[in-house]
Amino acid sequence: MARDPQPFLLRLQKKYGRIFTIYVAGERMSILSDPIFGNRQAWRNTDCLSLGHFIQYISPSLFGYSKHFAADIEFQEKLNEKILSVLNSTPLIADVTQSLKATYLSLIDDGSVYTKFMDGDVIDLYQYSRHNMYYSSARALFGPEFPIDKIFLPYTRFEDGIVKFLKRYPRFLNSDGYNAQQKVLAELGSFFMDFSRVSKSSVLVRALYDIFMASIYKSPADLAGYFFAIIFASKSNSVPAAFWLLANIVADAALKAEIEGIIASNYDPETDDFDWNKLLKNPVIVSCFKETVRLNVNVISGRKVMKDYTIKVASDSEEEAKNVTLRAGSLLLMPLNMLHWNKESYPDPMKWIGKRFLADNKGIHNADKWRAAYAPWGGGAHMCPGRHLALLEAVIQLVYTLAHFDIEPIEDLPAPIVGDRYGAGVFKPERGYRVKFTRRKTVLPSAVKS
Repeated sequence: MARDPQPFLLRLQKKYGRIFTIYVAGERMSILSDPIFGNRQAWRNTDCLSLGHFIQYISPSLFGYSKHFAADIEFQEKLNEKILSVLNSTPLIADVTQSLKATYLSLIDDGSVYTKFMDGDVIDLYQYSRHNMYYSSARALFGPEFPIDKIFLPYTRFEDGIVKFLKRYPRFLNSDGYNAQQKVLAELGSFFMDFSRVSKSSVLVRALYDIFMASIYKSPADLAGYFFAIIFASKSNSVPAAFWLLANIVADAALKAEIEGIIASNYDPETDDFDWNKLLKNPVIVSCFKETVRLNVNVISGRKVMKDYTIKVASDSEEEAKNVTLRAGSLLLMPLNMLHWNKESYPDPMKWIGKRFLADNKGIHNADKWRAAYAPWGGGAHMCPGRHLALLEAVIQLVYTLAHFDIEPIEDLPAPIVGDRYGAGVFKPERGYRVKFTRRKTVLPSAVKS
């Protein structure tokens, strides 16, 4: 279980069915993977199954939550409601969108670090994506005075060693990780104690900050711990997702050419901008993104069982479903890969097929039966509030990169890191991905002329 959970869980599933219980370090954990309706029941029942109490289980060691803040589930729910209201409002999120685009463009313009990539120079596409997405996303959310230069390196060190935090290694066995974590928390605490800097951040961050200022949680530690979690949620998953989208398209020459044509057809040279509404709704681009998160989302959706709860679980059909009682005090874990890598739901599930989700392509096998087999954002009232922002970030990188650079891969795509990182967030590549970068003189000139 500690070294490589996926094969272990699949063996247990084959032996015991769609739900079974294991004991890990004295904790009773029920593993649920029901692509028919079991998972949906779990996500919708907020009375018996609590996300807040599950997060309370991991957040103090991972993000440095103070004891009192971690225990205040009601206050955290208030913050989550504000996130939902802002991210679901097109007018309110408009400033984040504009800042994201402007910052990303500034990172790849003629005065940027990538100016030299004009004659087939080789770069690591993952490091390119990681740097640009972190910087543009941080600037868009936290404003121009956010200390991203001081936070970037310690945060990535923390992120690379996150498994030790999830496994609750003592400090002396994870000294580098804890030192990196403390540097990030110190910078965040300093930032949020200076209102003149916070006032220049996005409407989302300002709204959350106002809730803190009207509460008893005004200390640097409380603010730093919470916004550390925001950084993790907005970058540690969206950054590799944006990389995999770009990398898989670059690796497929025919699909890359098709996507470049779509981008070019939505470019207006007079305004030097794109029709983003059409690009974000384009069936091919949307299908590629859905397939990317299906294959690479590496999340275990968890709930704390607050009181005994009977759930109906099916293995093959609703008719043969059985009732199973979850015991109060235990944990319910729903590994999303056990849904997304199910060959009964997805033919050839471990292969990235960009057009899998097109309307005329039967991407989900027997969709009427396996209707709960696609759930990269979880479900119910606590479905990931950042899902729309993640799509926006990934498409912005895809469009601007392919529009401004011709990219040619010189090696095979890297494999994702699974093993002991299972459940720790969107998969990261086991190594870099080297490609030739050549700056275009104009935006996709041949496609624009056609």
